[in-house]
Amino acid sequence: MRAFFIISVFLSGLVSLGAIWIVHQMTANFNPDGSNPMWSNGNPGLFFMLWPMPFIFYFIFSMIFVFEKIHNKYKVNRRRFITGYTLLFIGLVSFTLYRILDFNRVAQPYFEYEIGYLNPYTNDLFFNVWTLLAALCIPAIVSFYLEGRK
Repeated sequence: MRAFFIISVFLSGLVSLGAIWIVHQMTANFNPDGSNPMWSNGNPGLFFMLWPMPFIFYFIFSMIFVFEKIHNKYKVNRRRFITGYTLLFIGLVSFTLYRILDFNRVAQPYFEYEIGYLNPYTNDLFFNVWTLLAALCIPAIVSFYLEGRK
């Protein structure tokens, strides 16, 4: 059972990274000098985040137990690690929000209509390795509050 769990966590992590890579490949490049059309169904990157979403959720949830084992094995300082994970989470979310808002501020003058924050040019700002790391900070913090923790 333990081997199956380790393999499933590893494979779901690979699927998560693969989905992020595909979204990055499917995100249109914003070109301020040329035309940047947005069609009604012109956001193919989001499609490639939908089908692996159960694997991504499984990966994030199962990392609670992985972090618990790591924290128990190495007898980490609980308060220091919770503070570190929280600061990392806040830093990554702030960095991501800054990049999204900055992109929208820079790109908006090139469109006749108001563009949304989630558009074909910002998929890789929402779905990237940094946001996955920010999401992994939550199970790392939760792992300290499991029943088996001493």
